[in-house]
Amino acid sequence: MKKTISMMMALAVAGTMAAPAMAVNDEPMVIAPAPNTQSQQAQMKIVVKGKTMPVQTISVNGCTMAPVRVIAEALGFKVTWNADRSININNGKMQSDLRIGDNSYVVYTAVEGMAGMSAPFELGSAPVIKNNTAYVPIDLFVPLFGNDPATVKTSGDTITINPDAKTEDGDSSQIPNLLTAHDSLAELAKTVGFDIKAPTVPAGYEADAYIDISGELAEVFYMKGDDTLVYRVSRGEGDNSGDYNTYSNKKTVDVNGVSVELRGKDKVNVATWSNGGFAYSVSAKQGISETEVAAVVSSAF
Repeated sequence: MKKTISMMMALAVAGTMAAPAMAVNDEPMVIAPAPNTQSQQAQMKIVVKGKTMPVQTISVNGCTMAPVRVIAEALGFKVTWNADRSININNGKMQSDLRIGDNSYVVYTAVEGMAGMSAPFELGSAPVIKNNTAYVPIDLFVPLFGNDPATVKTSGDTITINPDAKTEDGDSSQIPNLLTAHDSLAELAKTVGFDIKAPTVPAGYEADAYIDISGELAEVFYMKGDDTLVYRVSRGEGDNSGDYNTYSNKKTVDVNGVSVELRGKDKVNVATWSNGGFAYSVSAKQGISETEVAAVVSSAF
């Protein structure tokens, strides 16, 4: 449980953050022009680990944007264009999937066998393409490196990115903690303000961590060896799984009158459904069967 909790706490992310760029000849063409809200801004000098980067910045909605590949790679990230035209940046510890035109960001663990993801958050702008180069808000590196605001600092016309920087005493209140660990399902339910029934999970899985995200979403981690199953409940409707992967198989089934969307490969990796004013999801890294999904759904009410 301690391993899961420590990873989840590293994912406590909030409000204002950013990332870097891509070159013309080594990226696929993406037809997504930058929004008309781009404005002229004095060029900012970006210094990464003491080295000045050979990049130009742009401003969108007053947000300073920088090219992803150059800066991310300087910080130790691998930058990958995916088939769905999203951009993954991954340093082996943390990662994020960026989508052109989508001002919704999530950071999540890149550690094999671990599960953990921030709640979605917005920055000053969505990623944009300009002259075949992808730009993202520079503040994205704050949550990717633990959410300490000292990671990205602006002084005059210079932006300094230092993953090892630490906030001075007295400034830590700037760092909101979205994720809170609890000792039991009952304690978690009390915090989010609604009842949570323990789901019937596949044999061998044991509850490992009880987490609330911003006091609104309940998340329970179940472990079986190196495999992780995540069960989520929140008020409202829609997909609250936080899983943005593209799966080869997708279909909808009926479980006791409830419409359940299944996504996965050979097995079900993600199942989402809504009922009685609440949204539910179960995610399994190695996948579970449709029968096992039905058991989870049936036990949720």
